[in-house]
Amino acid sequence: MSNKKLTVAIAAAAVLGTLAPAALPTMAMAQSRANGITNCDAPGGRQRAGALIGGVIGALAGSQISDNERALGAVAGGAAGAAAGSYVGCNQQRARQYQSNYNYGSGDQYRASSNLNIRSGPGTNYRTVGRLSAGQPFTATGSQGEWVQIAGGGWVNAHYVSR
Repeated sequence: MSNKKLTVAIAAAAVLGTLAPAALPTMAMAQSRANGITNCDAPGGRQRAGALIGGVIGALAGSQISDNERALGAVAGGAAGAAAGSYVGCNQQRARQYQSNYNYGSGDQYRASSNLNIRSGPGTNYRTVGRLSAGQPFTATGSQGEWVQIAGGGWVNAHYVSR
């Protein structure tokens, strides 16, 4: 295959990678939950960038692997790479959103949104050292993952905390 055909195939795969997150809007709308490939439930631009990078890398790999049909290999590799890159990018967006949602600062006031166990450490595997009643205010001193450290010692799950 000529270099011109390979260049065209790689360019086509790159375009496919750019369009992958929005290429199947009816499929994305039909799904009740974001799958990370055709749609993402977290804000940010990493999904599209991941699809583009994955598409180009997949196209290059596909054209090198396929001996007889380099153009077809480039397009197929580009599509697979775009899907994988889109998925990875969406998961990075989700991780960023998760971290920003569970960033409890020192001295901030919160309330227990339901009756809560206070744990000796950040996890359900730690023993219960007390309880908060629904609506009870407390001061956060920090956080680790989805766990909030409260003033006076102890940890509560952030899913049951509100401002």
